Amino acid sequence: MSQLIGIMLDKFKHSIKQAFHFSNRESNSLLAIIVLILLAIIAPKIYQLYVSHQPIDHRADIALLDKNLILLQENARTYTLININTATADQLQTIAGIRQPLAMRILRYRDKLGGFVSLDQYKEVYGLPHHLQVKLMQRTTIPAKYRPKKLSLNQATFKALVFHPYISAAMAKAIINYRKQQGKFTALAAIQRLPGYRSDWRDKIMPYLML
Repeated sequence: MSQLIGIMLDKFKHSIKQAFHFSNRESNSLLAIIVLILLAIIAPKIYQLYVSHQPIDHRADIALLDKNLILLQENARTYTLININTATADQLQTIAGIRQPLAMRILRYRDKLGGFVSLDQYKEVYGLPHHLQVKLMQRTTIPAKYRPKKLSLNQATFKALVFHPYISAAMAKAIINYRKQQGKFTALAAIQRLPGYRSDWRDKIMPYLML
């Protein structure tokens, strides 16, 4: 039974995400609100049924739930999520607290990365306060099919490599030296054998690399 409920909740969350173009976090939040509404409405009635063993007419409860769902949908449409990887400075400035200098700094960091692949990357933008990180996470989205601009391990120049925020000069030099000594990279995992490699570096940079 619990497995069936879990499957139904996952399908409902997927429907919410597709309908409103929500991120996983926003879909989970909306689903949690709906579950709380259900519990608030149904739980007292179930208890009453348990105590009195009297049949309950849920038509009024269902009507109230439908009304609340409509309100939630209308609130969700009050603003359109901004695709952070195509956003302009003007679009970002529609978010309260983000002025032009900060908007431009966010976009410059996006371009240096090759595009955001996670909303958590807002934490890496210099001088971006936590409360604005939260606002950006609420007001922006990254489409599921988005693929960032990638660097070729076999073709990128030293200058192109060090331009990326996640690649240090030492690592860029190690990549160039590997190509000179070993030839072309045949697998992305080969970076793990380079001097100065760190495990957290792999998790951050891998989405931006190709052969």
